[in-house]
Amino acid sequence: MTTTKSPQVYSGTGSAIDNYNNPKKQLQNIVKGANDANWGLFDNKNQQHKAILSQLRTLQWVVPSEKWGEVADLNRLSDFLKSDKSPVNKPLKRMNEKELSKMISCFESMVTKKYK
Repeated sequence: MTTTKSPQVYSGTGSAIDNYNNPKKQLQNIVKGANDANWGLFDNKNQQHKAILSQLRTLQWVVPSEKWGEVADLNRLSDFLKSDKSPVNKPLKRMNEKELSKMISCFESMVTKKYK
């Protein structure tokens, strides 16, 4: 059984169907262009990726979201992974378990220093 959305009154300009079919601006900001790949994209089934996202929220690396309130700032994570400060300079999805453990330790250290 699928859940249905409750009807909403469209108050924009132009066609409501065109507005519905256009990609959301938030998604465009998260994913960025193909030439400037976002290294912060994650697998929501990977427990280590979830741990990193949790720590991003603890560090208050968040952006507002219409649907979820606040979500982890994947652009900031991407910039961090590309920087010299990151222990592993690799996209999140390409990291193995050992490299992800290093990243988790790094974020745990950042959380400890922030709230000490």
